[in-house]
Amino acid sequence: MNLKYFIPSLLTSTNIFLGSVAVFCAVDGKTDLAVYLVLFAAIFDFADGFFARMLNAVSDFGKQLDSLSDLISFGFAPASILYYHISTYLNLNLLKFIPSLIVIFSALRLAKFNIDPNQKSSFKGLPTPANAMFLITIFHSDSIKISFIETLLQSDIFIVLLIIVLSALLVLPLDFFSLKIKKLVFKENIFQIILILSGIALFTIFGLTGISFSIILYIVLSIFKSIFGKKNNNEIFSTD
Repeated sequence: MNLKYFIPSLLTSTNIFLGSVAVFCAVDGKTDLAVYLVLFAAIFDFADGFFARMLNAVSDFGKQLDSLSDLISFGFAPASILYYHISTYLNLNLLKFIPSLIVIFSALRLAKFNIDPNQKSSFKGLPTPANAMFLITIFHSDSIKISFIETLLQSDIFIVLLIIVLSALLVLPLDFFSLKIKKLVFKENIFQIILILSGIALFTIFGLTGISFSIILYIVLSIFKSIFGKKNNNEIFSTD
């Protein structure tokens, strides 16, 4: 294999390794460690694409391998953390297997992404890494220490509804904007700027919990842009 193709594949394989170990840790009850492993997997998920583009080593093989790794690290690993929480703290009986929906709809989301050439500057459906970042940080021990989050996570109904809503967002034909900034034009990047600055502030104030709040903001901004942005892209923020 040509070295320039080997490097992105090695980074993607590291993503798979970290996601797999996160699953094992979640099963053993080491959910905080699993959270950090998924966060590191996200770094390698970014790095493989970055180096593939930089080395001009983008390939169909790399694209498929990347999606398989994402299914493990951002589908199965978060679902495993969720499963442990349900099994340990809630009384859902057979419904404790409902985190399987996260895995199924993540797979559907990734498969749809692979065959859709139009998802370059925006995404159809909530990206699986964003979904994973919300799930793992909301179930991190720091988040559970926040009283209203702890109350919500002890509710059977809330957990079931949360999984159903997130699963639906993964495949709904809503436009979710990309954080890539191609042109240094404020008006064209207003949503990215709002999210990035808010995300930094939320992380500074709330730590890892701020990531989950940032994902909620990302969903709200994307829905707003999807509904109003297409028709009024130049009118909403016009100074004329």
